Amino acid sequence: MLRNPINIYVPNLSERKERKENILTEFNNRSEFSLHVISAHEHSTGAIGLWNTIQYIFMDLVNKEESFVIICEDDHEFTKNYTCDFLMEKIKEAQGKDADILCGGVSWFKTGLQISNNLFWVEKFSGLQFTVIFKKFYQTILDASFAEFDEADYRISDLTDKKFVIYPFISIQKDFGYSDVTRRNHEERRVERLFEEASERFSLLRKVKANYSNNR
Repeated sequence: MLRNPINIYVPNLSERKERKENILTEFNNRSEFSLHVISAHEHSTGAIGLWNTIQYIFMDLVNKEESFVIICEDDHEFTKNYTCDFLMEKIKEAQGKDADILCGGVSWFKTGLQISNNLFWVEKFSGLQFTVIFKKFYQTILDASFAEFDEADYRISDLTDKKFVIYPFISIQKDFGYSDVTRRNHEERRVERLFEEASERFSLLRKVKANYSNNR
């Protein structure tokens, strides 16, 4: 058991009551976490509102002692692969790799490199629904600019090369049939399919590496 619960920060628009109910259900009876639902900053462009909320969260965290926190979106959903021990093992491993970011699952990635059986380095990624952010990266987020057509996940991905993904995924996005921040994610089952495709790509990379290692 953890000495202290892991702090989880979840931006949520006040009118999205079904999403708040979802995230409260996901973390119900999970004593390893301390859940903080944050009223999201409203903006006509949803992505800017999310980014402003993320920066607001880190303004409060930058002087605190904890070595990492988790930023979570209100459409996060745990997979059957999640356990507290598995998460903590991967966090410790990522820290040993000098990580800035550790993703519990992604909807897309560019260039994946298997580091260990359950950890991949990625060049770029999308999906912030369950993201471990390490303390040394807080100020980088606070100092970053954000343009009108940026998206928070891609922007954070662009800020560092030290980003890793847990595989098999411990988190995916629940498909509500719409997105508050990504216009193209309004198509039914689009989000679900993106996570399935990303997972299949990681599985293939792992099989290729295993086959190559065996043949050597």
